[in-house]
Amino acid sequence: MSAHDHHAPGDLQMGHHHVSSAKLFFNVLMALLVLTVVTVAASRVDFGAANMLIAMGIASVKAALVIAYFMHVKWDTAINKIVFLSSFLFLSLLFIFTLADHATRRWDNDLHTMRTPVDKQWVYRQHEHAGDH
Repeated sequence: MSAHDHHAPGDLQMGHHHVSSAKLFFNVLMALLVLTVVTVAASRVDFGAANMLIAMGIASVKAALVIAYFMHVKWDTAINKIVFLSSFLFLSLLFIFTLADHATRRWDNDLHTMRTPVDKQWVYRQHEHAGDH
């Protein structure tokens, strides 16, 4: 055993820490600021049905930069990368099912709607009660 392998009881084994340079963080910051300008510019242009897709794409790139560099997931263990990527998978499934539900609501309009008949005694008629006041 070398001198570096000996740990006192109760010492925490924190593992390897990655130290990032200030230049890297500055470059990521500049990329995030440019993407923020792109987000604002894209919000002022009407892309029709692609508006949401473009906005979510830009936001996903910004979120990926923050997660990878500021949260140090780029240098983290494989299991943590899998957890973060699976969260994006489930978020995309949420969006897909929500958009599918929204798109199919147009099919279920008056073709499948049945109006319930109302009994005549429950219908308020203006001309019958006009003389009571």
